[in-house]
Amino acid sequence: MEASFVRLRSSFILVSLGIALAACQHNQQPVAQPDREAANPFKYSKKSSVCQITPIVKEADGSWKTTMTVRSDDGQCEFNVVQPDSKNNFISFGIATVPEHGKTFVYNYDKRTYIRYTPSLAYAGTDRFIVNLLHQDGSNKTVLSVDVTVDNTGVQIPKPAIEPANKNTTSRKKVTRHRAVSHHRKTVRKAK
Repeated sequence: MEASFVRLRSSFILVSLGIALAACQHNQQPVAQPDREAANPFKYSKKSSVCQITPIVKEADGSWKTTMTVRSDDGQCEFNVVQPDSKNNFISFGIATVPEHGKTFVYNYDKRTYIRYTPSLAYAGTDRFIVNLLHQDGSNKTVLSVDVTVDNTGVQIPKPAIEPANKNTTSRKKVTRHRAVSHHRKTVRKAK
């Protein structure tokens, strides 16, 4: 009987300890994981509903080439590159050829160089831009060309809130013309 009492008592202690540990575990707060791009000032820009980039190909002359497919829904398409030798961002960059039907934005953040393209609203067709990327040593330069295919499926240009004035009606402003009037004042001198 004493053995069964000891088993019952130890079972009770184990169950109580399990409940206490489960309650402790339930009240713990999850550990926050750092967001790599939390400080990126451009993280929350509107993304295009279609954004596809092919892998970058190294051409025979040493330049890089990629293609991009994007929708012209007022959103942007972005990718990042790093230097192959150092795995860091490029020290400097410049846009050698600007796109005709959109805009590009290049910036460095978190050891990467980001390249962003935003097509003109509701444009459909092709576009192209070229970016010069300067390596950390300052002497090597890589030329990156991006061929873009822009799609405008389902994109509508919003109508203005205020209707423009009808061009057929002309309004004339009434002009009042005044004659030039000169007032001459005669001065009279008193005799002394």
